[in-house]
Amino acid sequence: MGTQIRQRPDGGIGFVTDSTAEEVASFGGIFRGMKIAKVAIAGVAATTGGALFSWANPEGQTIIISRFQIDITTKSTGAATGDFGVAANGTTTSDILIDGYALGGTEKVVDTALTADLGTNGKVNQKMTASQFITGTGAATTAGLVGSVYIHYYLA
Repeated sequence: MGTQIRQRPDGGIGFVTDSTAEEVASFGGIFRGMKIAKVAIAGVAATTGGALFSWANPEGQTIIISRFQIDITTKSTGAATGDFGVAANGTTTSDILIDGYALGGTEKVVDTALTADLGTNGKVNQKMTASQFITGTGAATTAGLVGSVYIHYYLA
């Protein structure tokens, strides 16, 4: 009984037990854990849950949202605020990622890494089950808004 060192296809190495052929430790290689999804957003008149955007968990298992960004390339023509968060479905409002951000303020990147952008209820590192969604909802019309959201996540 012993342990072998094997090179993995990604260039890293793994320590594999002789008895079970199980990799017990690995080093190096390409990190494939973090994923980033980009979703386009465009302003709408509707203020119903998920009207601004809705993104379903594509992984089929629980993920952890480690960072959420909104790249506002053209601000909303009105004074709407927006809520973004993990919700039970694609038509429910949630504000647990970013709460009440002024979408008509300025063109900028809004980021959960910046405490000032979180709002009252916003938090980082949110779990999202396989059946949940991230939704974006305006408190008033978000007409004129153009941008993208970036969802940074990894498998739980």
